[in-house]
Amino acid sequence: MGRFEPAESAIKNIAENLRDEYEGNNVDYVIEDMKVSENGEYILMLIRDDYDSRFLHLFDRMGNPLKGWKSGVGIPCQEDVVVFPGLENVAVFMKCWTGEIAVYPVDSGNPKENFLRITFSKLPIYVSLTNMERLVIFGDMSLDFSSQGEINTVFIPKLQGGYSFFHAIRDTEDEIYILHTFKEPGRKTPVLRIGKIPYPAYPYYSPLEFWDGVEIVSAHSPAPPTKGAIGDVILKDGDPIGVLGTKLGRELYILTKKSTKAVSLPGELVFARFTDKGLFIILGQFRGYLYGGFVTCDDILQKSVIKLEDLRERTVFGRYNPEAVDPKFSSISRNGTVLLFGKSSGRISASGRFYYYVRPESNYIYSLLSGGRQGGEEESYDQKAALRNILERFGGLILYGPPGTGKTKLALELAKQADRVEIVTFHQSYSYEDFIEGFRPVEKGGKLLYTVEDGILKKLAIEAIFRGIDNGEKTDYETKKKKVLEYLSSGKRDFRPRGKFYLIIDEINRGNISRILGEVITLLDLDKRLGMEYETRITLPYSREPFALPPNLYIIGTMNSTDRSIAFLDIALRRRFAFVEILPRAEELEDVEIGGVNLQHLLSLLNRVIEEERGKDYTIGQGYFREVLKAPEEEKLKALKDVFYYKILPLLQEYFYDDWDAMRRSLPGFVFIDEKGRIIEMDDDEFVDALQKLVSEK
Repeated sequence: MGRFEPAESAIKNIAENLRDEYEGNNVDYVIEDMKVSENGEYILMLIRDDYDSRFLHLFDRMGNPLKGWKSGVGIPCQEDVVVFPGLENVAVFMKCWTGEIAVYPVDSGNPKENFLRITFSKLPIYVSLTNMERLVIFGDMSLDFSSQGEINTVFIPKLQGGYSFFHAIRDTEDEIYILHTFKEPGRKTPVLRIGKIPYPAYPYYSPLEFWDGVEIVSAHSPAPPTKGAIGDVILKDGDPIGVLGTKLGRELYILTKKSTKAVSLPGELVFARFTDKGLFIILGQFRGYLYGGFVTCDDILQKSVIKLEDLRERTVFGRYNPEAVDPKFSSISRNGTVLLFGKSSGRISASGRFYYYVRPESNYIYSLLSGGRQGGEEESYDQKAALRNILERFGGLILYGPPGTGKTKLALELAKQADRVEIVTFHQSYSYEDFIEGFRPVEKGGKLLYTVEDGILKKLAIEAIFRGIDNGEKTDYETKKKKVLEYLSSGKRDFRPRGKFYLIIDEINRGNISRILGEVITLLDLDKRLGMEYETRITLPYSREPFALPPNLYIIGTMNSTDRSIAFLDIALRRRFAFVEILPRAEELEDVEIGGVNLQHLLSLLNRVIEEERGKDYTIGQGYFREVLKAPEEEKLKALKDVFYYKILPLLQEYFYDDWDAMRRSLPGFVFIDEKGRIIEMDDDEFVDALQKLVSEK
């Protein structure tokens, strides 16, 4: 086994060369783009300076500039620029004016003089340099282009009334395979396809004639979103395999000559590219780490769920920050030994254009080292430890997220080692008198009297304060309260907390927060608690008794993000709590398979559609399947059917009320609700068949 290690020497050499070139002239610069060649022999870098000038540099894998490339080649364009490293040539597509492509020989020794230019009559939609070093140009049928020299080109015309979105291209001597999303004119649903055309391309006289002649090797409908698409295609034993995912998505769509399917991932997709070792992927686990590794083609074709354990040469690339990773700054050689992976940031140029660049302090070149332990096994994200640290720092924590994500369960687990735990659920009728103190009717001597009764927070606070001032004595609540009131009235400032006390408030946003807390909201700040820097004691309005909160009384609230309209938390309360979002964790179901249906795959599929149509706050948590996990093996199918019919389907009825087409557009295999919104009853065999069709081949 091996793993990727930073190529520190190469990074250092490149930095020194660029520093000599630019900083010597008092010019600041950034890496705007970078790619590694298929053979891993050189690294291409697009440099942008303070004046919005761009320069192309080539370095060998040790970080030394190639002959003729030390000072860089100027790129005369301030609009978008796309670079393509080939084995013998480098192509640069400049989207200025009507567009231009410059093709530079890698080993010419004088790239500033020895290059080809291709100019266009109008800007192409898409340009790519294939592995056989052919230029693929996609644009309007009326587009004309001319070249100063000979270069192999393939022109693909745009089909009027439809659209094509190209994801990846792979070619041989006489064939070109294109992974693309395609929508025919007049059709509503786009299709993900692998199309094959001959080389040289057959003659055609219209875009329709061209597209009618494309041989469809494989197709999947409906196509996944094209925004943030990450795809590649490879030939294995002469047949193509295509993969497509989306940035931050948790599924890969696999297309082969025989079938198509979706595969669940153990994290959010960042990068995917085929190599000789299999499919190399980088993915991130939310609030966790970035992992990279190779998945064999056999695993891709045979499995419905990819686990972290399936990643060979697995490597941890640090903590996962979705905003700092970009597929644009990821590239790997075909033999899988040289990897470029940089953390990104953004800035506004001198001309007012926003662009992304590679953060200079990040390691961005990696080499695959064989032998040694597998990377990543020593690091994992401990959610409970992180939340306990947050509680220690702020004293209050609110867990929010979609229903069924385990917020209440997590709150109880955080309080497992506490000396005392109290649980309360807020609702519209819950009041200050229930939570802090208030008048309650009491019958004495045949008369109805009103006395002040302590609420749940006040009782718990008195217990915690008593433990701090008199740890050894065990007595009744009234005696404890008397001693606590004496201490608070004395003005002593020597409080020493002992033990831990937790108050869990379920559905905290369903109550009238301001009315429930009243003046006690001031005491929630950790620095205003007993023994702290700005210790604060107040007098309660009903009893006229002194009151304070100890620092070892921790408050955990839970809140369904779908219920935000019920009661917005006011700003004063938000400032006094830490907020942590708890999202669905489909990976907790990765080992559960019922009737050939993997529950992680099923949940990921449903949540993808819900998130696209309604937003992430409406997704389904893994807790919906808790009864399935607890059921004996022989009863799991019945438990799954009950959960699906009596929990999930009614929820989908509500989410997609009067808009069933949205569900069918995204999941044409969904047959559980008819066009009138009615749930369709099925026997066990029909139910399993319907689930299998939903999550498997289409």
